[in-house]
Amino acid sequence: MLFRDDGDGVIAIPQPSHAWLSGQLMRVWGNDAFHPPSPREEVCLGAEQHDIGWLSWESEPTLNPRTGRPHGFQELDAGTHTGIWTQGVRRALAFGRYPALMVSLHADTIYGTFFDFDKASREDAALVRRFLEGQHRFQRDCVAALAANPRYAADLTPDALERNRLLIAAVDRMSLEIGWGVGKEAVIPDVPTDGKDNAELRLSATGGNPADLRVEPWPFQAACIEVVCEGRRLRGRFTEESAMRRALEEAEPVTILTVLSPR
Repeated sequence: MLFRDDGDGVIAIPQPSHAWLSGQLMRVWGNDAFHPPSPREEVCLGAEQHDIGWLSWESEPTLNPRTGRPHGFQELDAGTHTGIWTQGVRRALAFGRYPALMVSLHADTIYGTFFDFDKASREDAALVRRFLEGQHRFQRDCVAALAANPRYAADLTPDALERNRLLIAAVDRMSLEIGWGVGKEAVIPDVPTDGKDNAELRLSATGGNPADLRVEPWPFQAACIEVVCEGRRLRGRFTEESAMRRALEEAEPVTILTVLSPR
């Protein structure tokens, strides 16, 4: 779950809704300067379903006693978090090997971005390393299983897999920034292009309005795009998990509609 400040409360956005927004971005990705996803359907599905492991948790979110709100995706303990991601990769396998490979590769991105091995306890660091070692075995098995399929021959090379990993990382980060609400500017680093060098995308809110964003450089096919996700307006702080869950279930749904245009 991620949160957008909303006056006296927050808009709570479930991880699968955020991932849906990522998939919308991926489906319109690509132009003369930015390489489109390939294989298109599998990468788009991987982007859209990268948080499928959160479905069960989001139906019964846990309370963070420090904040009085549901745990944010960065606030869960390592055991719970790696369990969610392990389940997510298994669930993604029901769609196919390549989409599941994309979800597994995104785990490398998540733990490379948000997990600090130096500050983590020895036990948590060891747990995450074991999790990633298991994912790397799964990734190798996926590549081996797909190697004889001509559909995937060009998209299983280390360079192609790294490009797709970075593409999903880019739309994931854009979706997070959109969900949080871009104030003045947000930077999306290390975005693959159609050339040798990666780019840095900048999202800026027109007049401070997070529903109207300018993107530079422009990575999409269309001249202007519209994306949507849904959250719930959650007010107050809670000391009991049951009360928090009940409030969340009864909370007003909020549609977050965002228009992106070239600068």
